[in-house]
Amino acid sequence: MTRRLSVGLLGAGEVAQLIHLPIFHQLSDRFDVVSLYDPSPTVVARVAAHWSIPRTYTSVEAFLADPALDAVMILSPDQFHEEHARAAFAAGLHVFLEKPACLTDTQFARLQKDFEVSDRVGMVGYMRCYAPAFTKAQSLLTTFRKIRHVRVRDIICEGPWFFDSWAQVAVPDGDIPPDLLSSGRQARHDAIMSVCGTDAPAHLLRGYEVLTGLGIHAFSAMRVLLGRPHRVIAAHIGASGTEINIWFDYGTFIASYECLIDDVARFDSSLEVIGDTQRMELRYDTPYIRNLPGRVIFHETVGTDNTVTEFGPYYQDPFQAELIAFHAAVLNGAPLADAFPDAAHDLALCREIMVAAKANPAAPPGR
Repeated sequence: MTRRLSVGLLGAGEVAQLIHLPIFHQLSDRFDVVSLYDPSPTVVARVAAHWSIPRTYTSVEAFLADPALDAVMILSPDQFHEEHARAAFAAGLHVFLEKPACLTDTQFARLQKDFEVSDRVGMVGYMRCYAPAFTKAQSLLTTFRKIRHVRVRDIICEGPWFFDSWAQVAVPDGDIPPDLLSSGRQARHDAIMSVCGTDAPAHLLRGYEVLTGLGIHAFSAMRVLLGRPHRVIAAHIGASGTEINIWFDYGTFIASYECLIDDVARFDSSLEVIGDTQRMELRYDTPYIRNLPGRVIFHETVGTDNTVTEFGPYYQDPFQAELIAFHAAVLNGAPLADAFPDAAHDLALCREIMVAAKANPAAPPGR
């Protein structure tokens, strides 16, 4: 019989309510959600009542001191990730940390030291790397004799369009302590400015938020599939901060990344690898509609033979797949698809992108 992990959720916001808690319910043979923290008494009470979570906290310290906990899922705002994850490791807990692991590589360096001495499992929530389609893409990539070019794409509409018509998300009723709100905003601002520079214009600050919030999914997937790029050749962040183009040098090929967040209701996210005679495209859909399928398209031309094969659709939710992997890592020591310390590379890459983007300023709006 599978042993259940006792888990607490540190943060009860949108992602907790719409994604993680429904999956924990599906995986009730593996997980028992025993406690919930949120700084909003309104939110923590409503979410706990809906999901029958027995213990609630509005103090992080009291939450982490709960003796029933085996592991904690950190779903707090990005600017608190370092603080909360370090406290969780110090409390002797296994840690599932939603992406981005931290807002800066400097923050993550401090967190990684605590992880290394903790003897606990740490996992960053890069769910795309656990999708069945991603696993298939990994196996297909081994058949490539040579890679000529890689194209990565995130052309999307934000999540609320996809769930506003069917979901009711509990939101704070003005009951988060004002000093926590102000200190959180300041911490976020200071972290982003430490990377972008005190002279960075607003569109670069917004661009960094997009890179660490959305782009980091693509960067982690690139790293697991292809390795780390040698350097950032060039980067451009548009006047709104939500139009981004980047070129990465992999030595024998170039990888390009394009990102656009707009109000057209679609989710166009893919990673394409092109060789001499082969092409593979990995496609993702919005995570806010559950169990939408992932697909892999494999195209090969050899002489006069030309074949296109579609693998999938794969209907297992990537968030479910990553939680199954977390459970196996904690209980059986199973290896993760992406080691916790490797998140440092993605945050360092975001810093390098900002250096390149500052050297390539955007045109003023309207031009």
